[in-house]
Amino acid sequence: MPRRLSLSLSFCFSDHLQLLWRSSFCIAEVFWGKQLFSMAAYFRTFLNSPVGPKTTHFWGPVANWGLVAAGLVDVKKTPEMISGNMTGAMCVSSALLMRFAWMVQPRNYLLLACHASNETVQLYQLSRWAKGQGYLPSEKKEETRSQ
Repeated sequence: MPRRLSLSLSFCFSDHLQLLWRSSFCIAEVFWGKQLFSMAAYFRTFLNSPVGPKTTHFWGPVANWGLVAAGLVDVKKTPEMISGNMTGAMCVSSALLMRFAWMVQPRNYLLLACHASNETVQLYQLSRWAKGQGYLPSEKKEETRSQ
C-alpha cells in the first residue's frame, strides 16, 4: 500500500494539466481533421457532380447572372430607354427557361434561381415601360385624382 501511495503522489498536478492538454489537442486534431476532410470531400463531390463547374449546367447560369445585373443597372434609366418588345421577350424566355431548369435532370437550381431573378427584374422593367407609355396609370396621377 505505501508503494501505491507513492505512485499517486508522484503523479502531480502539472502531470494532470499536461495530460489534459494532450488529450484536448488530440480531440481538436481529430475534430478539425474530420471537418477539413469532410469539406474537402464535399468540394470534390461538388467539383465532379453533374452540375459542377466542369459542366455547362454551372457556367450557363453563371453567365446568365449578367442579364440580371444588366436589368438592375437599367432600373436607373428613364422608361423611354426601355424596349417593350425586348423586355417582353426576356420575360417569356425567362419563364420558359425556369420550367426547363425545373424539369431537366439533374435539376439545375442555380439556373432556376437565375431565371427567377431575371423574370422579376424584367417584369419590373416591363411595368415601368407600360407606365411610361401610358398603358398603366402612374402613381402620381392617382395621387392628384384622390386629392
